Amino acid sequence: MQTETAELGFIYDAKKQRHIINDEMMKHFHYLSIHYEVKIVLFTIENLALEEQMIHGTMIDKDGVRQEYTELPSHVYNFALHSTLSKIEKMRNLRKMENVIVINPINRFIQSIVFEMLSSLPGSHQFLLPSAQLTDDILIDYLNHSETLFLLPDKMFQQPKAVEIKKTNHYTYKISVGQNTQICHQDDLLSYVKKMINAKKHILMKGIELFNTHEGPLEARVNLQKNREGEWSVSAISAKCGIFSRDLFFESNLPSSVNKFFLHKKKDSESILVNTSLQIIRFLDFYIPFLGSCTLDYIFDEECRPYLVYVGGFEQSHSLYLQLDTRSQYKLIEQAFYYLLFLKRGGVHEMDQSSEK
Repeated sequence: MQTETAELGFIYDAKKQRHIINDEMMKHFHYLSIHYEVKIVLFTIENLALEEQMIHGTMIDKDGVRQEYTELPSHVYNFALHSTLSKIEKMRNLRKMENVIVINPINRFIQSIVFEMLSSLPGSHQFLLPSAQLTDDILIDYLNHSETLFLLPDKMFQQPKAVEIKKTNHYTYKISVGQNTQICHQDDLLSYVKKMINAKKHILMKGIELFNTHEGPLEARVNLQKNREGEWSVSAISAKCGIFSRDLFFESNLPSSVNKFFLHKKKDSESILVNTSLQIIRFLDFYIPFLGSCTLDYIFDEECRPYLVYVGGFEQSHSLYLQLDTRSQYKLIEQAFYYLLFLKRGGVHEMDQSSEK
């Protein structure tokens, strides 16, 4: 069997990431392939034969776009979030191979571990709420020192949902998931929480009074990626709701009311998020190998100060991606390409930026 040889590989999920690997993006990959004289293969983890180090995927080069068999490239970028044991195991074995560099091999993280690492970052109290992995003792201790608590899954394959536990008087608590609420007596709270989480690991945070919009508590997502110089940069910032509200809501820019508030305080919402996010990701990059993309989710207190609540890998949200403007959508893919090309060519900076639209 005659095979092609690709230089750069990109793993995607054929079912969940059709919005990313679509016809327009294929054309753009073709353009990048011609411009930088590099062969690209797009493939799914199912179409990788590890023992043979062979792939059946979409080959892209100067001759066009076609389905081909190719040898496993030396540099691979993973867009997908693998959820089945077979896929996770195959990705684990792929990243162990000595002749292959895999960027973003893991696109979900154990939140309690990440937040514990970040707590050692100087100044982290400015953007981190006190937190710990949930146990009976931790819950009792936090209840004694805070009237509001947030409970989030320790790891998730989908958008996380937060539980808000808020003291209403000496004997009762209001438990909210989105707009759904339940009043619980303090004597029943521990058993109620245990039943609700169903033995799954969660992270507990001391809560704050949230900044609300018409859609619910305001959240912001910051997409960060390593760029053509191998440095971290911000690809997009989106306003959203969803972790702390029932319905999903996305907006490609932070609401004007928040920006006006920051201007009144002689601050700027986006610059604060950018600087905080770059500080966080540069710190995590030291501890988590082969990071290339990261998403950081924030909530805001009533003074519009941002607090980190969730850390993810490459953007997985179909809804949020489609709400981004076209330039931002292309940038998420381009930055992945440029960084992989940067590594492939030994860290040589590509000065020509004419391919950017």
